[in-house]
Amino acid sequence: MKQNPFTSTSFISIWSKHFNGSKTPFTFEFISGVKFLKHSFLPLYENIGENLTKGIFYTIDYSKSDYKGKTLLIYDVPHYFNVEDLNPPSNSSLKLKKIFQYQGFLMDISSYESQDDYINAQFSSKNRREFRANMRKLETCFNIRYSFIHGEISQSEFDVVFNQFYDLLNKRFDGKQTNYHHLRADKWTYYQELVFTMLQEKKASLLIIYRDDTPIGVTLNFHSEDVLFETITVFDPDYYKFSVGKTSIIKLIEWCFENNYRISDFSKGDFDYKHKWGNVVYDFDYHVLYDSKSLVSILTATYIETYFKFKLFLRRKKVNELYRKYKYLLTGGKDDDKSSAKQVIKFEKIDEFDATSSNYIDVDYTDKSNDFLLQYVYTFGFANPEPIDQIKVFKDSRNTKEFVISGSKKAQRITFK
Repeated sequence: MKQNPFTSTSFISIWSKHFNGSKTPFTFEFISGVKFLKHSFLPLYENIGENLTKGIFYTIDYSKSDYKGKTLLIYDVPHYFNVEDLNPPSNSSLKLKKIFQYQGFLMDISSYESQDDYINAQFSSKNRREFRANMRKLETCFNIRYSFIHGEISQSEFDVVFNQFYDLLNKRFDGKQTNYHHLRADKWTYYQELVFTMLQEKKASLLIIYRDDTPIGVTLNFHSEDVLFETITVFDPDYYKFSVGKTSIIKLIEWCFENNYRISDFSKGDFDYKHKWGNVVYDFDYHVLYDSKSLVSILTATYIETYFKFKLFLRRKKVNELYRKYKYLLTGGKDDDKSSAKQVIKFEKIDEFDATSSNYIDVDYTDKSNDFLLQYVYTFGFANPEPIDQIKVFKDSRNTKEFVISGSKKAQRITFK
């Protein structure tokens, strides 16, 4: 990989500033393509970026011997990067441990002529009709526009976009009642600086689906010369019926074909949508390079191998998911009002609804106090597509737990517990 964004000058500088006190990174003659920092207490060198990259590529020069007595840990080496297997000469004591950590998923579109060709190969005609219908309904109900930011953007414009991105992620993970590590203050500050800088260099992009001026779906990507790395993606859960996530993927595929990219990489993380959309499954390994003639190096490498194998065991037992939920509550997370306080007990279609009746009070469902109604209004709009401003909500004055959602042709009564 000629232009790996995760080993670029900007990435190394900004990551080091936020997580390594801007210390000069270590380089070694025997390995190129990656720089290192010294572990705070172990006799170990770790790649700059650690596990905040989406893939590291490196090469070995066996004529150099400055690996002696040292142990190097390289996070996230994807199999499809085709890093050459270690093949040292007989007089070399350099050894490698590969530690499997994650499966990755990607869309290899290099053998297809268009996005339609790829989607046709992955999905049935029924699925494809569903995608088109969902996008059509989304665009019928709302004023939708698509923005792909990849290049120059002013600091003020970026700040607005990135703050909206943050709010959307917060909303999404509050709904899941799960701690999301990227929202941690130090990491988010890092991403703000990194993404702004790398947007200017065309090493990053933001795909944004707007409703009016409000994002309802955002995907952060990083770029090599012909690989797009999908890094963080989120959509507003109130619009879940419209499959905003699927529309985002379709728009990314379109962009990749228009710009001669051969791979759109979902990266690590095992989710159903990655299995459905991806056509390649690959392994993410951690690589430990060590000196087999140094006892300290052997022991350090063995410890690192054991440690990450144990972490993998815990992930397979879902301990990490329980930890994130516990941490969410521990750090001030709250119960999701929409799922607990406002449970629907009855849906009822209404053949004829008179909004002028004295029994009904007009409700502003966009007001924050009524935001529990949004997902029901949007679901009604999905089932009965028309511009959202033609859909109204009324409260029954005789029963404050009953609401009526009314469009130009149809209406529905909802009763809450």
